[in-house]
Amino acid sequence: MLSSRGGIDSALLGLMTNAAERGRLLLDPPLARHAETIERVARHHVDVRVHTQPARHMLVFDDRGAVLPLDASDLNTGALLLRCPLSTPYGQLFEQMWSDAETLSENARQRDGLTSRETEVIGLLLNGATDHHVATRLGMSSRTVRAVMAHLQQRFGTRSRMALGFQLARSGNQVQTLLG
Repeated sequence: MLSSRGGIDSALLGLMTNAAERGRLLLDPPLARHAETIERVARHHVDVRVHTQPARHMLVFDDRGAVLPLDASDLNTGALLLRCPLSTPYGQLFEQMWSDAETLSENARQRDGLTSRETEVIGLLLNGATDHHVATRLGMSSRTVRAVMAHLQQRFGTRSRMALGFQLARSGNQVQTLLG
């Protein structure tokens, strides 16, 4: 799993793509949008998926081993090698995240557009509804509403709901139809 948190490290991306040949690589959305990522993946036989939740850098070897950086913000500080049975939970975490993730093409299709659930949540919030009201109206928990908003903020690179609204309006996403 690779994350763009702390910036995109092209050397690490190249190393991981080469090492993952005939393997699986899980990326976060900003890293999946990086043009060099798409070029590298196209040259290798790597299955790539994009996970919408934050991930930490990690190498997992068939539940038999896992390599975790000591400091996620500075990969030069070193890493910890875990062997089975300590590596098993990381293998399970990877498998769970892999099953929840989208392929690069699915992620690219959804990147510019909003899902119907995201559209409903944004529409209600733009009309002044609280998280609790949105949750009740759409049959979900307030926590899920906050998760949808956090996902959108991450996907559009914003840090607040107001900034997200401005970003959506600027990018021309379905905001006009929600307000119209």
